[in-house]
Amino acid sequence: MDDWDKLKAELLDDAETRRAYESRRPAYELASKLIEMRTGLGISQRQLASKARMTQPEIARIESGAVQPTWETISRVLGAVGAEVDIRVRDARGKLVKVSVVPGAPRDGTRRRPAEVAKTGTGRQ
Repeated sequence: MDDWDKLKAELLDDAETRRAYESRRPAYELASKLIEMRTGLGISQRQLASKARMTQPEIARIESGAVQPTWETISRVLGAVGAEVDIRVRDARGKLVKVSVVPGAPRDGTRRRPAEVAKTGTGRQ
């Protein structure tokens, strides 16, 4: 365990700190995955912002985990990198329900692949 992991474990021993950390976990996980997808496509924050019809500072805030974006914003950003979203929810009886969503899908129903988004910026040729 490195120094960062030790410090994190020590901080998370405090119940209030752990609750605050857990409440921000979705934003941090989204940020981490978005950075991974964006860099995997070889595009900058500015390029991603342009594709998502946003500003570079908005992308930076999302990637920092400092904000909890709306579903509309998440959809625009993930659509801009050609990502698909699978939502898993447990109903009251404990049954797992999965809903697949294609964020920012073209109106003609075609699906965008990340390579197409990187080439054309829209997933369309």
